[in-house]
Parts: sequence; structure tokens; C-alpha cells
Amino acid sequence: MKNIILLLFFPFFIFSQSSWNMNLLGSFDYPTTQGNDIWGWVDASENEFALVGLRDGVSCVDVTNPANPIEMFFIADVYSIWRDIKTYGSYAYVTTESDAGLLIIDLSDMSGNTFWHVKDFMNATTGVSLHWEAAHDLFIDENGICYIFGASNPNGYPAPANGAIFLDVASNPINPTHLGEWNEQYIHDGMARGDTMYVGCIYDGSLHIVDVSDKANPLTLGLAYTPDQFTHNAWVSDDGNYVFTTDEKPDAYLGSFDISDLNNIQEVGRIQSNPGGNSIPHNTFVDGNFLITSYYRDGTTVHDITHPNHMIQVGYYDSYIGNGSGYDGCWGTYPYLPSGNIISSDINSSNGQGQLLVYGRDFQQACYLQGDITDCATNLPISNASIQLINTNIVENSNLLGEYQTAVVDSGSYQMVYSAIGYENDTILIEMDNGVMITQDIVLCPPCSTFNIVTNNNVQICWGISYDIGNSSYNNSGTYSDTLVNYFGCDSIVNTNLTVLPNSIFSQTISFCAGDSTLVGSNIYNQTGVFTDTLVSSNGCDSIVSTNLTVYPIYNTNQSIDICNGDVYAVGQNIYNSSGTYYDTLNGSLLCDSIVITQLNVSNPISILSANPPLLNMQANGGNPPYDYQITGPNGFINTYQNVTGLQTVTPPYTGQYSFIVTDESGCQSLITTFNVDFQTAIKEYAGAKKLLLVIDLLGRKIATNNINNYDVLFFLYSDGTIEKKVKFLQGY
Repeated sequence: MKNIILLLFFPFFIFSQSSWNMNLLGSFDYPTTQGNDIWGWVDASENEFALVGLRDGVSCVDVTNPANPIEMFFIADVYSIWRDIKTYGSYAYVTTESDAGLLIIDLSDMSGNTFWHVKDFMNATTGVSLHWEAAHDLFIDENGICYIFGASNPNGYPAPANGAIFLDVASNPINPTHLGEWNEQYIHDGMARGDTMYVGCIYDGSLHIVDVSDKANPLTLGLAYTPDQFTHNAWVSDDGNYVFTTDEKPDAYLGSFDISDLNNIQEVGRIQSNPGGNSIPHNTFVDGNFLITSYYRDGTTVHDITHPNHMIQVGYYDSYIGNGSGYDGCWGTYPYLPSGNIISSDINSSNGQGQLLVYGRDFQQACYLQGDITDCATNLPISNASIQLINTNIVENSNLLGEYQTAVVDSGSYQMVYSAIGYENDTILIEMDNGVMITQDIVLCPPCSTFNIVTNNNVQICWGISYDIGNSSYNNSGTYSDTLVNYFGCDSIVNTNLTVLPNSIFSQTISFCAGDSTLVGSNIYNQTGVFTDTLVSSNGCDSIVSTNLTVYPIYNTNQSIDICNGDVYAVGQNIYNSSGTYYDTLNGSLLCDSIVITQLNVSNPISILSANPPLLNMQANGGNPPYDYQITGPNGFINTYQNVTGLQTVTPPYTGQYSFIVTDESGCQSLITTFNVDFQTAIKEYAGAKKLLLVIDLLGRKIATNNINNYDVLFFLYSDGTIEKKVKFLQGY
């Protein structure tokens, strides 16, 4: 009879359901009771089971073959609207708000006959036993710590902590011990991973994150208020950086929170499954890149949370006929079976009674698009710009920073229209792929009526150069008009008055002497030749300079000159009278320098020493030997002698005056020296010496003998009556 009823109503059931990217693989009905929460379990043989909470007990259904679900056992229990189930190892743990304590089921016995109700839990550290009989929810982490949420006792018992009570089910699965509790707020639902607990404090409207590494002394790490401030449950992302929440209110949001900084938890996204439908979200679970959520009257929904700041719905299965804000339809869902199938429990979707549904996955990651929208003239961001995907109902708006982000479920080519008030629309085609984020920045411009530009330019160019405007090129003087497309996509009319300036040509002839140089531009020339340089003239055009350069040589003259002492030698304006090497620069032909190098040799002065009578001894002192002695005397006496040593003895033949002069090899001559020879006097002087009586100068003035060297010519008077005229020649008389 049960099967007949199902067959009769099945066509209506199928007709009334709506789904997207999810398919119903099978279902199991509870015609006499309504459902509540659900959990899944897998045995050692990889058989998959659904543990379904019902108002009058717990049902275990084998869903390994989803098309043929088989109930393995049912354990009747005290009636309760709320019943929550979790597993650890081969045990299931069940809480209810109807004072049944903690129901522990041995899942290794599929008869359903092995189970216990536990209400007292001993604390091994304090030795104190904790008693509680009811709890709204529970969670068991990977370490076998069971978190009891929203516990209570009937009248007559002390009230237990209604935040979180920590039990150890790993050490003794059927007799858990009490480890501690956190009781800052009432907890409606939550979960834990590692040493951190994430809980929804429904009456405070907040998400709390608690360090539970020390179960006896848990520490609150941070909190945040959820979008509708009636926080039902919370689930952390696989990477631990985000928490997703539900608020159990009509038309409430799924919330996304960045918890990477627990001192500054930030809401980064929120989304509604059916905006305006007033449906109520209940429990949400993170499954990799997806968020699987049970909605009371909207069924099971799937959101892509690859980018938590921009969640997008990619699938759903609405198992309830009605809609609105009632607490009907889907209670819970479980997405962690190895097969990937999703199991959900419905309160009253099967003719007003409970139902288990098994779904297959046809959904995948969305296609993502993001970018910046800026003003083409100012480069400033454009806020509240519209981004519309043609042929879809997707419309997004840029934020205050001009940033936008959107997504579509199906891959393909999409025509995107970007628009903003005061700007021309921009339409582009974008190819989008599942699981891929595309970045597309957009620049919007005001209408062309704003940016049609007329520009008048006066341009000068040099001959041989072209002036380009757009695709036009000009090289002759004239007036031209060109219409271009400017940066904003509008006409830009450019009127150009073009003047072509000539290049200048200059020739020069330069000559100079060797050692000089000439500078033309940055080039230096110092050799004879013809050179061409291109310079920039004052008008910016080429100035071509041709230089015909002649470089005249400088002549050098070397000479050796001999002069006598007392003579001088002139070179140009310079006069020299001593031996040495002299360099003189004279103006030669063509005004170039003539270098004269003179080796000047000045003969030493010649002096003659003499003695009287009976011989004349002549001694040349100085000059360059050999010497020529020329002697003249009375009676026409003339004689010439050559002597190398400089000493010459002459015997005068006559009494009288003798004169002699010496010429050296260089032709330099001594002063003429005169002696009077008197043979009689000479004989007397020879017989006995004569005495010097007086020395006078040319004026007859008496001269002291110690002062005779200050005069050139003196007369010596002797006791024999003779007078001698003596001429000074360098070293004395």
C-alpha cells in the first residue's frame, strides 16, 4: 500500500520540484513522522549510510545504491522536534532537547540493538560528575572531542553550561569523560578543527572563534556579527582563512568572513539564495570550493566560494512545494560521502512527512570576471558603473574604487555592456571558462560632443624632413587639415600651417701655421685638407660648413757663431755677448714662425805681458791658440811670429819705440802694446836696477801706486830719467 501511494503521487512530486545542476538519484520516505537533522557515515567496506534524525527516533539508511535506499535500522527515542547526529569511528552520537541525554549508537551492529543513553560525565581531573539531559546540537572533531551545544536539564537539576561542553569520546566511546566548557554565550550550533572552535551564538547574533587547545581554560580569540544577527551555524574553509555563516531568519544572507587576522575579522561577502523569497537558511557546510546549504523552503543549495568576496550560486534542488518564510522543507544536508553524492533530510516534503533525498552533482566551478573601470580623461575610478551580461539577468556595479567582479555559471562567449551616467557605453565580447578568473579593465569616455577637438598648429620643419599627421605626410610649406580619431574615440581636427625652412651652406678658407688648429662645431682640424661639417643653425636646421684648410710648416735654422770677447751678436731683436745656445722665434715667410737656434762661442779676452830689455818677452793670455804676433819698430822694423804656447821672445834690433798686437785663431786681437827700447838705458838698467819715482795719469796727476789699477793709461817716471807709458789690459799693466 505504501508503494502504491508513492506511485500515485510521484508524478505530482516530480512536476512540483525545480532544480539546477543537481539531480535526484533516489529518496526514502518516512510516512508516519517528520524529519530533522542528518549526518553520513561510511563503513570499512565503503558502504555509505545516511543517519536521519526523526521526531520519534533515529533511522539508518544504506544509500550505497542511491536508486534503492534501504533502511538498516530504526531506534525509537523520546519525541523531539530537534535531533542532531554526529559520528566518530563506528559510533553515532545523538542529542535532543527532550531530556534523553546523549544517545550513543554502535554502528558496527546494523541491527540497531546496541545503544546507550548517557547523562552523567565524570571529569577525570576534578573528579566531579557533570549531569545534563538535553542539548540542541553537537559536533565531533577529528581528535574525538565531542562539543555539546546548548545543553540544559529538567527542573530539579543544576543548569549545565549552555555554551559548549567538551567531552572525550576517543578514549572511551560509550562512556565519554568531561574535559571542560566555554560558557560566554549560548551556542546554537558550531564546529571545530584542530584547536579552534567556530560557533554561532544565535541570540547574540555573532560568530565566536575560540582557542580550545586547553579544554579546561578555553580562550575567545575574536568575534564578528553576522549579516542578520541571528547566527545559526558556522563552518570554516579548508584553508582556515574564511568562515561562512547562516542567520536563521527569512530572506537572510549567507555570510563570508575573512579571519586571517583574528583581531580584525572582516565580512567580505554575503549572498541570498532566493532574494525576496523570504526563505530561511539553516545549516551550511564547506565542501572544497563549494558551500552546501539547507534552506527550509528552498531545498538544498550550492554556492561557489572560490572567491569568498564574490560567492555565486551554481546549483540547487528545491524539494519543497511551497515557498516563503515557514520552517518547512529541508532541515539538513551532508556533502561528504566518498561517492560525492549529497544526502539531505526534509521535515515534511513527502505528503507532510519526513523524507531522505540523495542528490547527484551536475554543478561545477563558475566562470569569474573582475577588473577596474576608469575615466579615459582623468584616469580616476568610476564608481557605480553598471556591468551587464547580455541575455542574462546578471547586473553588477563597480564599487567606490571603480572595481567590479562578477561570475557566470556556464562557460562560453558573453557580451558585456559597461555603462555609467555621463559616459558612452562600451560593449565587448569575453570568453569565459569554468574555474578561471579573467581580468578585464575598462575605460569609459564622455560623449564625443564633449571631446570633439579642433587644434590649430603652426609648425616649422627643415628642408628634407617630413611632418606626419595621422596617415598623412607633408614636406612642403602650406596649410593642411586632417581629421583624426582621438584617445576618446572622437574626431580630432588638426589644422596645420607648415613652414619648411631651408638648410644653410657656408664655405670658408683658412690657413695657419703648423701647431695651430681650428674648431668647427665639435671637430678640431690641424692638417691641410677640405672638411665638411653639418651643424645646427639658429633655426634648428642643418648648417653645412665646408672648410678648405692650409697648414704651413714652421722652418728651423741651426747656426754656430764665433765672436770675440767684447763683441755682440744679434738675432732678431735679441743681442747676445756670451757663449751659449739661444732659441729665437722669428716671423718667417707667410707669417709663420721661423725657429733660429744659435750656438754662440765668445773667445776669451787676450792680454800681453812684456819685459824690457835686453829682450822683449811677449806672452798671450786668453783667446784660442795658435797666436799671431805682429811687431813693428823703428827703421821700418816689421815682423810676424806664430806661437802655440803663447810665449814669444823678440830681440829688438834698434833703439826706439816698438808696438805689437796678438791675433788668436778666432781672429780676436789684443790691444796694441807699445815699448820704448834704448840700448844704452837698457844696458844701464841691466847693470843696476832703476827706481820708480812717480806715476801720473793723462792729466799729469800723481797716482798712488796702490791705486794704479783704477786707470787704463798711466805714465811711469824712473830715476834714470825715463818715462814709460803703460796701458791696462785686463789683468794689469
